[in-house]
Amino acid sequence: MRLFKPEYSVPGKCTRYICSKWYVRFNFQGRTFRRSLHTTDKRLARRLASALRRREVRRSAGLLDPAEEHAERAIAEHLNDFESMLRSRGVSEAHRSGRMRVLGEIVRHGNVRRIRDLDEPRATSWLCSAKEKGLAARTINCRLKALRQFVRWAIANRRLLWDPIVSLRLLNEQVDRRHVRRALAPDEFARLLAAAERRPLAEKVKERVIKGVTPEERAKLLALGRIRALVYSVAAVTGLRRGELSRMRWGDLNLEKRIVFVPASSAKSRRDQSVPLRSDLAVSLTEYRPTGVAAGDLVFPHPVFPTLRTFKRDAVEAGLGTSMREDGKPRGCETYDLTDDSGRSLDFHCLRVTFVSNLVAAGVHPRVAQALARHAKIETTMGAYTDLTSLDLRGAIERHVPAIGPSMDAGSAGGGSWWSPNS
Repeated sequence: MRLFKPEYSVPGKCTRYICSKWYVRFNFQGRTFRRSLHTTDKRLARRLASALRRREVRRSAGLLDPAEEHAERAIAEHLNDFESMLRSRGVSEAHRSGRMRVLGEIVRHGNVRRIRDLDEPRATSWLCSAKEKGLAARTINCRLKALRQFVRWAIANRRLLWDPIVSLRLLNEQVDRRHVRRALAPDEFARLLAAAERRPLAEKVKERVIKGVTPEERAKLLALGRIRALVYSVAAVTGLRRGELSRMRWGDLNLEKRIVFVPASSAKSRRDQSVPLRSDLAVSLTEYRPTGVAAGDLVFPHPVFPTLRTFKRDAVEAGLGTSMREDGKPRGCETYDLTDDSGRSLDFHCLRVTFVSNLVAAGVHPRVAQALARHAKIETTMGAYTDLTSLDLRGAIERHVPAIGPSMDAGSAGGGSWWSPNS
């Protein structure tokens, strides 16, 4: 075993320089090992060199712990293996890319080169920097969850011996909610359906003031508007998510039994599920169904399925928000503000919030509402997806809370109100 400091030269210069760090070279079982010890202290370099040689002896005897071997691998190799695991589980592309993007951020921020470099100080510094950038508590929690998933995977595969971030805790998202959705009132939903139905034709007529719209185009635009209104109706009456609606096929609909099947490949929970259909909605879908469609055809093909921008424009047309375009910007670059006076926002997913809130307002049992919403936890149904402003809280007090104290009749003892400031 030999300790040395290698020499190196700089291109364009004749002078040779000596490295400040110590290296070790030794032979074992016919192999030559040459490693940097990453230290300028010769006494410490001797200890590290001896430890390297002992580890090679233990490896040859099969006594080396897998975590010790993985500790020397570059962090990029572990991230590639973790990404392969995500692909094998069949997660969505957005989920996989989001996880890898977050892990890449902490690797760059903390200058993590080996998996053993992952520790609480680096993770805390990374999360604090995200908070200083103005990110919401929910976004920061998503980053911590991604890091936790990677660490737990590493422990399960014996790449780490313990959890280095076990003391980190999630932030309270309730005190820093940036995107609070609201439910649509019955009159607002009716206006949204009317706006979605008339807007395609109205905009085309406004564009072609001179040329006009042909009868064939008018029929197509009217049909497009009715399809958009039908999409919004299905979303608000069944609670189906936007992705589930866009992937729904005619084979998933049983219009006779009034059931919508949500296959595992389309459901968020990756399990086969079903949702009942209202009778009037089943009739509308039966009338909408084209002749000669196959079971594998989409119910709402992508060319007619409303985009997120389309929903915002329909909401503005219905008077549920405002739009503005900066000077000098071309048409189509408008920004939309769909927030109300209390700061709650409106988007396509609010149709699902409307579905759950209507169930709760109608007095449906919470367990039934959870089953219809297909939530794993009832807290999600009663918390995030129930808009309290759509409930008759004052009416519930008047109807169901019993009166307390003496009678308030005029003929009661005392000759007046049951309460007085002097009582």
